[in-house]
Amino acid sequence: MNKRLLVPRFLQELDDKLLRNKPGTWAARTHLVVYFTVLFALLTAAFCYFVFFDAKQDSSIISWNVFVGLIAFIGFVFWLIFLLRFNVFKRYGNWFAMDSLKDFALYFIAIGAMTGVCFVPSAVETYRANQQFGNEEIVNDINELNVSACKLEYGLLPLTWTPDTFRVVPKLPNRPVNEETTVVVATDTVLSEEPGHISYKYELIDTAELRVKIMNADSLLKLNDTMYVFYDCPDYTFVSARADEYTTTKLLYSADIYYSTIKNYRQPDKAALLKRMEALKIKYAFDSRNYYGDYYDNNNSSYTSRIIKKYDLSGINSGIDNVVMKKYDWVKNWNDYLRVFYYITLLFTLLVFIFRHSTVKTFFLSVLTGVLLSIITALIMAVSDGSGSSILSFMIFYYAVFIVLALSILGVRVRKAVQGIGLNLFVFMTPFIPWIFVQLNRSMKERRYYEEEDMLLYKTVNWSLYFLLAEIAGALILLILVHTLFKKLYRRWYSAPEE
Repeated sequence: MNKRLLVPRFLQELDDKLLRNKPGTWAARTHLVVYFTVLFALLTAAFCYFVFFDAKQDSSIISWNVFVGLIAFIGFVFWLIFLLRFNVFKRYGNWFAMDSLKDFALYFIAIGAMTGVCFVPSAVETYRANQQFGNEEIVNDINELNVSACKLEYGLLPLTWTPDTFRVVPKLPNRPVNEETTVVVATDTVLSEEPGHISYKYELIDTAELRVKIMNADSLLKLNDTMYVFYDCPDYTFVSARADEYTTTKLLYSADIYYSTIKNYRQPDKAALLKRMEALKIKYAFDSRNYYGDYYDNNNSSYTSRIIKKYDLSGINSGIDNVVMKKYDWVKNWNDYLRVFYYITLLFTLLVFIFRHSTVKTFFLSVLTGVLLSIITALIMAVSDGSGSSILSFMIFYYAVFIVLALSILGVRVRKAVQGIGLNLFVFMTPFIPWIFVQLNRSMKERRYYEEEDMLLYKTVNWSLYFLLAEIAGALILLILVHTLFKKLYRRWYSAPEE
């Protein structure tokens, strides 16, 4: 038994046992790949833990992902070198019923481990951000910053709300804005003048837009069944970030600050507020010389610019944005990360599986065929001004051709390259076919609903669920065909005498 550096004794014994009893499993070296990948992941996580010491700094995660990805790719190349040294299938060794499916699973696990390590820096960055700042803490601090700024600079703040009048119609016509004289009822929170005959320009909106405006309105007056006046509160939020999506405490909007602080303003303890503002600046601000700072320096005539510049709220806002982005990165994007992991792993696994079951010449001819078909299809679409649906239809047609070529192997007497190419591309496209059918159906329905002006019905379809089911179906179909059909076709084709 050879001793390997950094490999514990139990793993060396397992490797020796697999070599003697399960040469196919041993050849995949999945156990060693997983072990060394875990070691590298732990080392990367420990290093990133100390590098990401300040969550309010700008993220450098892209550079880290590229760096770790390059190392993982180098590891992938070394794994391929060891993988090519022994191939039970091509040497006509003992081949059992589940071996093709087992090999596919072993390749997927090994490549998945190397792919997964690329996500370690991002995961550590999110962990460090959550370790340094609490969810409720950030929301409370943002609210405190905005309220304190309003209290300190009350003399600069505008107090009048801006009216905007709308008339509700069943369907929007193509005509310009109208003008109408109406009687407006004043409210003590908005208007400073007595009610009277006021001339307003109004815009036409439909009922769907009305519902959206009512949901987002700071204040409104209903003049009659069709006329509404919406009032926009002046901006009192100088620090803003989408930090309350996963908290019980919610951010205070301008109208909230108006009612709680400005409407019944009382003189604050300015010394205490200034001390607290400085503490929050030290806590969150990381760089006052950024885009926001330059913007407000160049436009310092407005009250917002003057307040933001005076208390360096641009630097605080940038720091909070960075913290929030890192804290919720995995919560918001876990499904995207999972899909990236799955598809990268699946693509490389398919390529390795195909390479291990076909000749080198046929493999590269298959890759060349796929590239040429893509180029030809793109040219046809460009010349004929085709749509996305046409491209999907071409892919389904190609898949049908590959199926015919692959199934013709069952009656083969000599090994033909064209049949091997068809089989390789048949295998490669199989997990994506359900997704292609769903996307084609979606494109056709979208065009039909658009022509019928019934996009509301189209939007009610849960396409995300259909795509998820298509992805699951594609994976299951691939595994079933690997076990039942692909292994037989590859064995029949590879064992046939050359043409």
